[in-house]
Amino acid sequence: MVMSSLEITIRAMREEVEGDVCSRSRVIDSLLDLRLEAGGRYDLVELIDIALVGVPGKNMVQAEWWREQLDIFELLAINPVEPVS
Repeated sequence: MVMSSLEITIRAMREEVEGDVCSRSRVIDSLLDLRLEAGGRYDLVELIDIALVGVPGKNMVQAEWWREQLDIFELLAINPVEPVS
């Protein structure tokens, strides 16, 4: 199975997460980068927007929260939601 560039980006972001907390500004930058990468994937863009609104903390974000978000994004990147007609 060939990974999409979106999956590769998400996995690279996950590998950068170290320790118990992450810089909030770095998480927001990563979310914005991922949003650009997602392009026309409106299902994924919508989830990223929700995550952007809900980024916890003032300066730091729990690494567990960030990993959970990346897991959700990766699952959606692998299995896109198909519109119901």
